[in-house]
Amino acid sequence: MHHVVSTRYGRHDLRLLGVKPGTAAHLARDLQLTMTLEGDFAPAFVKGDNTVLLPTRSMANTASAFLHDHLDSGVEQLAVALAERLVEACPTAAAARVTVLEYPWTRVADSRHTFTTNPSDRWTADATAHRGRPSTVVSGISGLHRAVTTGSSFTGFLVDDYTLAEQVNREDRVLHLSGDMWWEYGSRPTDYDRCRSEALRAFMGSVTDQRSSSSQHAAYLSASAVLDACPDISRIGVRARAHYHVPFNLSPFDRGDQGSVHLGTDSSYSAGEVTLTRAL
Repeated sequence: MHHVVSTRYGRHDLRLLGVKPGTAAHLARDLQLTMTLEGDFAPAFVKGDNTVLLPTRSMANTASAFLHDHLDSGVEQLAVALAERLVEACPTAAAARVTVLEYPWTRVADSRHTFTTNPSDRWTADATAHRGRPSTVVSGISGLHRAVTTGSSFTGFLVDDYTLAEQVNREDRVLHLSGDMWWEYGSRPTDYDRCRSEALRAFMGSVTDQRSSSSQHAAYLSASAVLDACPDISRIGVRARAHYHVPFNLSPFDRGDQGSVHLGTDSSYSAGEVTLTRAL
């Protein structure tokens, strides 16, 4: 007989669109949910005893009903409420984890029911409800993009036998970053959406007129700016990917200095991750 170390199961990648009509304008919420129950489900896995299992179809039904009830709420409220309900509904579960990704729909100006979407931006909330303990929630934004055409450099780096300094040494360069950020709260904010907007504004403006010495340095500046701007946030992580743009030599074509052209080299990219907490 083999020993079961842990068991979990759930419903993954459930896509729901909630629409709320209104006399002034409609509201639309495009969400993807993953719900996982953790606990002693060994009888179901080992013996086929399904009496310990809450059907994943029931999870999907619950998510649909709770989205209806939380159409005006931030994704954090929905994630926490749904996680707490799933722990209550499944006595065998020790914890329920609900991850919600929102693909924001923005209503077109002067329209009641026409929306635009940005496929790269996703708002995230990751809530865990523990039996007998308070629930926790982590917020975030993924699919972020930010670029500067000057003010970034990369010099003074470590050199070994396989380093060609001329490939990477740059006193000034174009820097295009993509990535994700996530954060935890010292205390739950009264308005999650306002906190998210402040975090996004701080992230995007963190390198305005400020030089960065590497993509790693730019990631730190971004995380630090969010902590400075958002007092409700106690801990933040930023994962950044640097996409390279190499200057293209136009001198053979008799072009002057009025501008420059850079060749994108996205066959691979560098990545860095930094996590910050507030100084005590």
